[in-house]
Amino acid sequence: MQRVAGIDDILDDHDMLRRDYPGVSLAHDYCDYMEREGLSAAGLVAEYDDFRGDRPRLDDQIEWYADRLRDTHDILHILTGYGRDTLGEQCVLAFLFHQRPSPGHLFVAWAGTLLMKVKLRTRAPILGALLEARRHGRLTQRIVEQPILELLPMQLDEVRARLNVRTPSKYLATLDIFREESIDPHAFLAKQAG
Repeated sequence: MQRVAGIDDILDDHDMLRRDYPGVSLAHDYCDYMEREGLSAAGLVAEYDDFRGDRPRLDDQIEWYADRLRDTHDILHILTGYGRDTLGEQCVLAFLFHQRPSPGHLFVAWAGTLLMKVKLRTRAPILGALLEARRHGRLTQRIVEQPILELLPMQLDEVRARLNVRTPSKYLATLDIFREESIDPHAFLAKQAG
């Protein structure tokens, strides 16, 4: 079966996004983020397809919703302000719990965050960041259900206001403390020298 073009194809067309959308827009922020991080929507699709294995596609509304969750993952990072560091990914999972209730999201978020808390000697509010993320997910409109093409031309602050996305202050404070304490947020299990 031939794959039908989807939102992931639009999101990977950075030339079109930069040409057709205003310079200060979610579209440009998305392109900047994806290029800076070395990511692509196609890469996320391929990763998901590898995970899926040989299970057949049903091409129903459940498949559409699962694809939409996949395709909006990086937009979720941009809108929420949570990075791709270890705590940022845990916070995205906690945020997602109220966006798409799944005990698995919450379990992985708590397990990863508690492991960080045990392994790191830090005064950073790691658990507070996770709890804040969960609270913010409950207060935010479901991002997966939003008209992404309508959001792309809007400024990031406008999109956040429209969807009621809050600033992740405890997460940002944690990153500041990590920098002060010379903790690499991407490799927290590595023993810091000194």
